[in-house]
Amino acid sequence: MFQWILKKIKKNNKGFTLVELVVVIAILGILAAIAVPKLGASRKRAAITAHNANVRTLMSAATMYIADGGEIVETEWTATGGTKATDQKWAPYLQEWPKVPKGIEGELKDLDGNKFEGDYKVAVDEKGNITVVPVMIHEEPESDPAT
Repeated sequence: MFQWILKKIKKNNKGFTLVELVVVIAILGILAAIAVPKLGASRKRAAITAHNANVRTLMSAATMYIADGGEIVETEWTATGGTKATDQKWAPYLQEWPKVPKGIEGELKDLDGNKFEGDYKVAVDEKGNITVVPVMIHEEPESDPAT
C-alpha cells in the first residue's frame, strides 16, 4: 500500500493542471485591469503637457517676432501653407508649426461648447499682447425635426 502511494508521489507529472492555469490567467487579468486605466491617464497627461509646450513655443516665436520687428504690428498666425511653410511670417521663428497632440484633439471645448479643431492660432495685437488659442469649430445645435 505504501509503495503504491510512494509511486504516485514520485510519478513524473509534466505540465500544469487546469486549476493552476486558471489561477495564472486570473492574476494576469487583475494586473491588466489595474494597468490599462493607468496607461490611459498617463497618455492624456502627456498630451496635455505637449499641448502646453506647443503654446509656450508659439508664444516664444511671437515674442522673437516682436523683438526683431522693432515696432509692434497687429498680426495673426496660423498653420496656413503647411507645417513647414517658408512664405509665412512665422517661418523664421519656428522650425515647423506644432501639431496638436492626439490625446486632446476633440476633447477641449470653450465656454460656448465649441470643440477644438486641431490647430493653433497666434494673435499679436497693436499693444504687443500675444494670444495663443486653439481654433474652435462652432457647432450649431441640432434642430428638432418635429418642429
